[in-house]
Parts: sequence; structure tokens; C-alpha cells
Amino acid sequence: MNLRILTLLTLIILPSLVWSKSGTDLPNIVIVMADDFGLGSSEPYGANTDVVRTPAIARLAEEGLTFDQAYVTASVCSPTRYAMLTGQYSWRSRLKFGVINNNDPLLIDPDRPTIASWLQDQGYQTGHFGKWHLGYKAEKFDNLLGEISPGPNDVGFDYHFGVPNNMDDLHKIFVENRQIYGLRSDKISSYGKAFYGKPYAGYDAPQRNEIEVMETITEKAVNWIDKRNEEQPFFMYFASVAVHHPIMPSDRMRGTSAGGAYGDFIHDLDYAVGQLIGALEHRGLLENTLFIFTSDNGGDIPSDEIRPERQAMAAGLNLNGNTRGDKHMIYEGGIRVPFIVSWPGKVQPNQRTRAFVTTADIFSTLSELVTGKAPDASVAAPDSFSFANVLKDP
Repeated sequence: MNLRILTLLTLIILPSLVWSKSGTDLPNIVIVMADDFGLGSSEPYGANTDVVRTPAIARLAEEGLTFDQAYVTASVCSPTRYAMLTGQYSWRSRLKFGVINNNDPLLIDPDRPTIASWLQDQGYQTGHFGKWHLGYKAEKFDNLLGEISPGPNDVGFDYHFGVPNNMDDLHKIFVENRQIYGLRSDKISSYGKAFYGKPYAGYDAPQRNEIEVMETITEKAVNWIDKRNEEQPFFMYFASVAVHHPIMPSDRMRGTSAGGAYGDFIHDLDYAVGQLIGALEHRGLLENTLFIFTSDNGGDIPSDEIRPERQAMAAGLNLNGNTRGDKHMIYEGGIRVPFIVSWPGKVQPNQRTRAFVTTADIFSTLSELVTGKAPDASVAAPDSFSFANVLKDP
């Protein structure tokens, strides 16, 4: 092939690698953040398939780019989620250590740009589904009765269907936008009584059935896609409750792995990812969707040998791969996470990279891909650095 032909082919091919930054060609964006999902718990990162199988996560890797040096900004969830959404470390906020408690106010300043509000400004519809764990209301509160504001709707999300903290939190309900989902009255009948061995608030509303939470939030997410304005791109932040304790796999997945309840719960996570991929594919949206899969921190390895996590390890699952430590620790087992980016036709398939990234870098990356430039650090995302160039050339 002579140089002239090669140059001509290059000019033909290169435009297809340039991301569109205007109109209805803007990509849809889906971020799936798993909970306590360690580096070695999925097939792309070496999970033992005799113990667990993660075909949906594996598909993302086969169709996209897998990062081998991806990190979170803390080894517990609230600060990681804060940093991902705002592009700044949580120590710049009031949260210097630890996580948000059951009745803590909203951690994100409503005046601070988030990925969601930034994308809203670019014409995106935005939705959050699943675990929130960033607080509600302006001040510490006794209960979630009344209008729940400020909250996700005040920091960029058009729609929110969330688990306030964790599956075993005090509230035991879902929150939809600015109110308790299905609330029937302001009656609180059972505060302080045991529910799965822990206190619960006793709101007069549907109580979460923990083995159905993954299915519920996934259905809500798919329904939201169907109800979207087809003239606008959308951003979805899907925050899985799996595989954080309590380990409560669904009836569908119970007994499907050789890793016990914990392996089954991993199957629930992968099933949800597959449902989202399938929903996009069947609606003709997958080709123009940037899909990111990651976790909020490393896997939790309890000391108690009878805990489900330890039983899965005994069966051959290496939760955090060949790293040291686990959740709550500053060793790599606590902060190094799976990170996969799939975008058909834009990100080349079946690629791996050792480029160093953190989940806080997602903000600037999306900004560059959508607007052509990263945000001004004096305005937004001061600790976020774009890895858009890595997506183009791993």
C-alpha cells in the first residue's frame, strides 16, 4: 500500500473516532457502581468461573477497555461516591473520614456541580437508581417524613429511586424523588424494634424486601429508559446494592453458584448489568451508549469464617485478586477496583490498559467527551483528570 492510499484511508477512518459533541448524537451514558465488589470477583479480572460466572461484565470487557490500574478515592463507600459525582475528594467536604450515617444531611452542596447537573446543562436527562448513601435534607433529621430536600433532585438528578444508605439501614424503605416511596401516612409505629436483627424506623410505607431489591431497582431503571424523552440523551447512575452485606441473593439466583450466598449475590449483580445492556440493545440504544462498570471500594473480607464472603473464598473465589488487604484499608485490596468502559464504535473492543485512573476522573472525562473540554477546576471537579485520550489509545 503506497503512502497516498494510506493517507486517504486515514482521513476516511479518523472522523469515525472523533466523538460527537452536539445535538442528538451525544452519547447516552450509564455508570454502574457495584458495592464492595473486589478486583478479583469478575471474569475479566480472573475470577474462578468454577465458583462464579459474570457473563454480562465479561461482555463489557470483550466489547471495550479494561483498566488494570483503577482506584477509588477511599476504601469505604460514601467518600468514593461523593468524589465520583463531584470530581473532588471528600476531605474537601465535611466528611473527613467514615461514611454518612442514617440521619445525616446531604453531603453534596447543592451549589456544587455534579456529573448529573453538568450533563443536565448539556441537555441530558438524568436518573439515579439504587444505593445513595450521601445523605438527605439540609440538617440532621429524625426521620424521612415530609419533603426530602435537598437530595438527589437538587444536585442534578431528574429522577431518583433509591435505597437511602445500605440494605440494612434504619429506614427500610425506598425513596422516590422527594418522598418515601408509597408513603400512606405520617404514622411511625415500630421505631427501634428489630428487623433482621437491627432497628428500623417503621414508616407507614412498603418495607423493602431485601431479596427483591436488585430486581426492583433494575426494573425501575429499565422503565425509566422507556419513559425517556427520545429527543434527549440520558445519563444513568445505577448504584447496585450488591454485594454489600447483608448478603441477600434473589430467589432467582440462590443456589446458582458454587460460592454460596455470596457467589449467588455476585450473579445478581451481573444479571442486573445484563438486564441494562439488554434493555439498551433491544431499544437500539447500545451503539450510542458509553457504559462504565466499576465499584465503590474493594471487597469486604470479614474475620468470621462462617460469613458468606469467607465461604466463597473457601470455595476458590479470590475476592480482591492478588492484592493486599480489603475494604476499610488503604492497601490496594481496599482501593483498587474493576473499571471497564464500553462504547461500541468509539472504544476499541477487547483492550486492556495499565493507565492510572480513579473514579473521581469520570467527571472530567465525560465533560471532555461531551463538550470537548474538561471543566475549569475553579468551578467544578478540581480533583478530576480526564482519561479521554486513554479511551482513544489504550
